[in-house]
Amino acid sequence: MVRACAITDKGLEKIALLEVEELLGVRGRAEERVVIFNCKSFQDLFKFCYMSQSVERVLLLFSDFKFRDYDELLAKAEAAFKKSVLNEWFEKDKSFRVECKRIGEHAFGSQAVEKSLGKKIIFKVKKEVGFMLRASMESPELTIYVFINNNKAYVGVDLIGRDLSKRQYRVFSAPGMINANLAYAIIRLSNYSPRKRLVNVLCKEGVVCIEAALYASGLSINYYSKDFAFKKLKPFENKDWDEFFKKIDSKRKKLSKLNILGLDPLLRNVEAAKKNSKLAGADKIISFSKMSIEWLDTKLDKESVDIIVSRLPCPSKHTSEATMKKLYKELFYQAEFVMKKGGKLVFLTEHAWLLKKMLPPKFKLVKEDELWAGKQKYEVIIINKL
Repeated sequence: MVRACAITDKGLEKIALLEVEELLGVRGRAEERVVIFNCKSFQDLFKFCYMSQSVERVLLLFSDFKFRDYDELLAKAEAAFKKSVLNEWFEKDKSFRVECKRIGEHAFGSQAVEKSLGKKIIFKVKKEVGFMLRASMESPELTIYVFINNNKAYVGVDLIGRDLSKRQYRVFSAPGMINANLAYAIIRLSNYSPRKRLVNVLCKEGVVCIEAALYASGLSINYYSKDFAFKKLKPFENKDWDEFFKKIDSKRKKLSKLNILGLDPLLRNVEAAKKNSKLAGADKIISFSKMSIEWLDTKLDKESVDIIVSRLPCPSKHTSEATMKKLYKELFYQAEFVMKKGGKLVFLTEHAWLLKKMLPPKFKLVKEDELWAGKQKYEVIIINKL
C-alpha cells in the first residue's frame, strides 16, 4: 500500500474524500485542509493526481505529526527520512529541494524550514548513503514538501510540482472570478450529473461550467498540461508515460453536448468564457450566451432547469443593499418559473444573510456550508424549489 496526502482548502476536504473514493475505490480520512489515504499502487496514486479537481497538491506521505516548537518540528521531520527512504528516493547527481507551506501563526518562517531541513537531509544522505546531494530551487528532480497547518505537519514527496487549483485553461479573466477548486466544489454540492440541466447565471469567465463539463465527460483538467513532478522521480524514470496517460484519457466519455448553459450580461465575460472552454477542451459540449437574469424566462422553458448555480455578489461598500435586493428578487422570480419542482439552487457568496432573508415561500433552505480559498471565506447556500 502507498500512503498519500492530498492538500486542499478548508471546507473542501469532503469533496476530496469523495474523489478519493470515486477515482480509487478506497476510503480516506479527513483532517483540516488535508485528506490522508492509502492507494493500492503508485499507478492509482498518479491517476488521482491526474484526475482530481479538488486538491492543490498530492504528497507521497512519509510522516505526519504534531509539534510544539521549531526544534521539535525539525527533529520529527528529519526522522521521517529513514535509510530506506533515502535509498529509494534520492539519487546521486540528481537535484532536490525542500518546499514549505505554512497555515497559521508560528515563530518561524517557511524559508527557515526549507533551509534547515534541506541541510539536514544533505548531511543525512552523505552519512548514511554515501553521496553528496545537489540542491536546486529552480527545477529539481525531487521536491520534499512540508505542509504545516497550525501545529500539525505533513512531510513527503511532492508528486505534482505546481498548484493544481491554478488551472492552465484560465487564460482569460473576469472581475470577481473564483478559484477553480471552489467552482468544482459547488458543482459537486449541487449533485450535478450529465442527465441534469444546469444553468450558471453570472457565469463570469466560465469556470463553473467548465469544471462541470470536465467532471461529466471524464476529461482531466490536466489533459493539455501533463507536466507532473512524479514523472521525474527515481523509481519511475523509465515508465512509458505516454501510454499511462493514453490509457486514462481513453476512458473519457465521448459526449456530443451537455445540457450546461452559462449566462452573463457582459459580452466580454461571455467571450472570455468561450475562449477558456476551448482551451480546456470543453467548448463543444457547453453553451454560453449573453443574457441578464431578468430574461431567463424568455430563453428557458417553464420548469425545464434542474440546477441553477452561481457565485453571487452581496452587499458591500461598493454595492448597495438596495441593488442586491433587486438582483435577488429577480433571480428568485425567474427561478420560480424555469426550475423543476425539487430543483436545486446553489449559491456561493461572501455573505448570505440578505439572500436567506429574501427567500420566497416556494423555496426552502436545505443546507448551509463554508468553503475557503486561502484566507477568503465563502458561504454556500443550497436551496430547493418546493
